[in-house]
Amino acid sequence: MSLDRDLLEAFLPEFRAEASRLGDATAQPAAARALDQLRGMAAALGAASLMQMTEAAGAALDPFDPVALQAAATALVAQAAAIGAAGADVPVAEAPPEAPTEAAPSGPAPCRVLVVDDSAMMRRLVRETLALDPDFAVVGEAPDGRVALAMLQALAPDLTMLDIEMPELDGLGVLRALALSGGPPVVVVSSAARPGSAVAIEARRLGVAGIVAKPSGALSPDLRQRQGAALLRVARRAAGLPVEAAP
Repeated sequence: MSLDRDLLEAFLPEFRAEASRLGDATAQPAAARALDQLRGMAAALGAASLMQMTEAAGAALDPFDPVALQAAATALVAQAAAIGAAGADVPVAEAPPEAPTEAAPSGPAPCRVLVVDDSAMMRRLVRETLALDPDFAVVGEAPDGRVALAMLQALAPDLTMLDIEMPELDGLGVLRALALSGGPPVVVVSSAARPGSAVAIEARRLGVAGIVAKPSGALSPDLRQRQGAALLRVARRAAGLPVEAAP
């Protein structure tokens, strides 16, 4: 069911602030108060997924488990951002089943990536291109800059793949916000940031780690075929990974 856009705009900042208080709580009473507030806000919004998550988080109150509560707070913010992007309640993403301990890989953890683009097709293409390299794992996707900033705070990715032309808040707006608050390295993936263009110059001034042009305009179904290798090279360089190890 769709949710009122004005209500969502008022709800999301308050919910994020209360979730932050939950994650920062150092004692059971403060955590319980924050969780009660979050539960009431979720009920007032009519977001069943958030109500489900707040109920589950209650298990970390007794005995008091601050690490679990921090994880729950991060998940709640990410879920609220997903609801804001969709304009409706969305199912809680299920975590992949854990592999047996003895089968766990021994190498370093992959670079965690947030993909930001207003086109679902382009997000999928970037995600599928990154999936070719085992050193990357996409942990979130955002359809515009405002949601991206919320997910950057909630997920703390190691790298962001960022489009420029987006509604609500464009890529340059995201870069300006990150220039003030800090954040992970950013690779711009956009047809608007051609070499030598004003957009590319401004993106470089704002500190992007790399730029990859979409080969056929804003919607580039041939991204993987024509720019896949370049995207992986630039992403690896931005993440501090050896470029010669690219697939």
